[in-house]
Amino acid sequence: MSETWIIIGGWLAAGLTIFLFSFLYKDNPFFKIAEHLYLGAGMGWLFQVSVTNVWIPKIWEPVSKGELLVIIPSIMGLSLLTQFIPKISWISRYGFTFMMGYGSGLAIPAGLSTDFMSQIEGTIKPFSLLASMSPFAIFNSALIAFGAICVLFYFFFSVEHKGHLKKVSNVGIYFLMIYFGAAFGNTVMARFSLLYGRFDDLYTFSGAKYLYATQFILTGMVIYFLVYALFAGRSKNAIKA
Repeated sequence: MSETWIIIGGWLAAGLTIFLFSFLYKDNPFFKIAEHLYLGAGMGWLFQVSVTNVWIPKIWEPVSKGELLVIIPSIMGLSLLTQFIPKISWISRYGFTFMMGYGSGLAIPAGLSTDFMSQIEGTIKPFSLLASMSPFAIFNSALIAFGAICVLFYFFFSVEHKGHLKKVSNVGIYFLMIYFGAAFGNTVMARFSLLYGRFDDLYTFSGAKYLYATQFILTGMVIYFLVYALFAGRSKNAIKA
């Protein structure tokens, strides 16, 4: 029985993958099926995670033990749902206000620590270890510090960029372009790794173990598109006639 479910799972995975790729041809019912299943499964998974990781351990269990203070944030969380009821949607403002204020209070110190102080520390700290660093490491640290200073000068708008300040800010632009290029390349590589994974799965499901799922599904879709195009062309000619 387990082998049967493995085959069914392979057919579903191959089918949904090909359905999603079919959008490269044009919008079609197969793509809509895969899209709706993906969104529905995602919402179902999110609901299950909310029940398992939030509602039961954070609300139900503490209340059952007599910890009644958790009722207050629970009510504020439930107040967010009132936005779907126009007559009492104003209640959701209290929940949103608390969530935004509390979230900002958590995010601002963490952001300053990780995106500001840690970056300054990481740029300056290597210079305290110059005696134990190799020439290449010293050059690398100096280049990073130089680039960071140039980029900061580029975003310094209190003074008009001219003369030496303009030259330094122009160097900062090159460092920014290098960073953006590296970030974009990293993103593209990550997306291609996902694409390779899907192609590898399609190749796996094309074997005899999965009853040639990829070939059958792909052939069926090609036949569907050919028949659809044929009948669509005939209907257009009949309308014109």
